[in-house]
Amino acid sequence: MSDTIILDILLEKYNNAKYRKVGNCIKLRYQYNNVNVNLYFDGYDKNYPSASIILAADKSYYITSFNVDNFDENNQYLDRIPNPILNLIKDENNKLVSFYNEMRKRIKEDNFQNTSYSSDIVFNNTIQYNKNKETGNPFFHYVRAATMTSEHFKKLFHSMNISKENLMKIQQAGFTIVTTNDLDKRKDFHEELKNKGILID
Repeated sequence: MSDTIILDILLEKYNNAKYRKVGNCIKLRYQYNNVNVNLYFDGYDKNYPSASIILAADKSYYITSFNVDNFDENNQYLDRIPNPILNLIKDENNKLVSFYNEMRKRIKEDNFQNTSYSSDIVFNNTIQYNKNKETGNPFFHYVRAATMTSEHFKKLFHSMNISKENLMKIQQAGFTIVTTNDLDKRKDFHEELKNKGILID
């Protein structure tokens, strides 16, 4: 079930912060069952805002981006999450309902801090730790002329704020999406699609 109110709340908090440069973001930090939850959000590309979470417990770290427009525990893509973290956040029935309900509540009620990706120690350490892992690529890099596999299609839907309809248009045009963990390589997704002649809503 789509929960667009979460996206609206995040955009409002981001816009109120007047913190809209490419490297800036808002951050929410809290603890859930002895797991440190760090949520980052920015609307640098207003058409396709970026959201990512970093989960840390003991010596385990995990980062993933997620689709705020499709904010539901059944739809989030926690691929290859370390078991020490997963075991702490899952419910007794092996679901993540309580975890996401708490995140939803915190997004609505808690205050975010203004920060930048480059100055955030947790973000930078986790990016380095996950340097060669695909889950550590929270930013859009470029559109490449290549077949978008069904597996990559699924990952992009769960990790970026792109609808299935628009992903299908990109796929049918013969392109795929490349992501990056390097902020300096980040591009405006909407502009990149226009430059490639891919017209989507």
